Amino acid sequence: MSRKCFLSGIVTILCSLSLFMAPTASLGAPVTLKLAHVAPPNTTYDNAALKLAEGVAKHTKGKVEIKVFGSAQLGGEGQQFAQLKAGAIDLVLSDYSAAAMLEPEPKNFFVNLVPYLFKSMNHFHKYLKSDLFRTMMKRAEEAGNIKFVGYLGDRSPRMLTTAKTQVVTPADCKGLKLRVPPISVYVETWQQWGATPTPVAAKDIYTSLKTGLVDAQDQTILAIWDAKYYEVQKYGMIFDHILNGMGTWINKDRWNSFDPETQAAILKAAEETDVYMTKEVETQTPVAIKNLEKAGITIVKPDIAAFRAIAEKWPLEYDGKWWEKGLYEKIRALN
Repeated sequence: MSRKCFLSGIVTILCSLSLFMAPTASLGAPVTLKLAHVAPPNTTYDNAALKLAEGVAKHTKGKVEIKVFGSAQLGGEGQQFAQLKAGAIDLVLSDYSAAAMLEPEPKNFFVNLVPYLFKSMNHFHKYLKSDLFRTMMKRAEEAGNIKFVGYLGDRSPRMLTTAKTQVVTPADCKGLKLRVPPISVYVETWQQWGATPTPVAAKDIYTSLKTGLVDAQDQTILAIWDAKYYEVQKYGMIFDHILNGMGTWINKDRWNSFDPETQAAILKAAEETDVYMTKEVETQTPVAIKNLEKAGITIVKPDIAAFRAIAEKWPLEYDGKWWEKGLYEKIRALN
């Protein structure tokens, strides 16, 4: 075979291969993102994560997929945010105020945990759409090498459950061993109301209630139902003292790797998740309350005005210490 014929044959083969390879190269393999959260399956967090994943796949036409790692498979929240900052995982889903984990001191998002900070759900939603909220979140984004993708929906009202005590007034909290997360604002809240707060990790709440290490706990209504705390508690008091919801963050470098069209598709999926999950939580909450009653929880109505009166005094003592000076009043003034 002549050299000319040989080269001609090579060119023909390469051209033939390019016809087969071109479609694959143009389409590209889907990008898979790892999303972490700490909640078990079939809970509000997990449902929000799956809804977001569904929306991202839909709006990117399969270019981007999200694989959900729930039940703290990738570590606790602190570990997850550390991995997010480093780029070891792509997304974290948590309560939106968890942005405090990556903030420098003072941690402004701690103010969101002050009881009765918001006067209504309208006030709360106005805050989430405000320039003040965006400025606060930008500070956390810059410190944590992250991008806040969006708010993913309201969580259900918070309920105090106890094993022995009906809590109607702050006086009823005296001597109550109450589980709290190891966060200063939670501890101070229940100390001000007269309880004896005991920091316990979320994964250990049920065991701590069952063994009597603590007598009570404070969580959202749906979380209480999902975790079956009704098996080890007797009374339930709806305080609804912290209005909160879910958010998700993405590693900044990963976010910047996407073109504007893909970024817009991810943001759209987050907006749709917010609408869907807020409606779902609103629908499921009264059902969960009825189920808790059927399971043996006695619902007791607390004197909210008495608790609110205390809660509106002490936060000013920490203004400029736990969060930037004036922030508490700025949020209150948004209503």
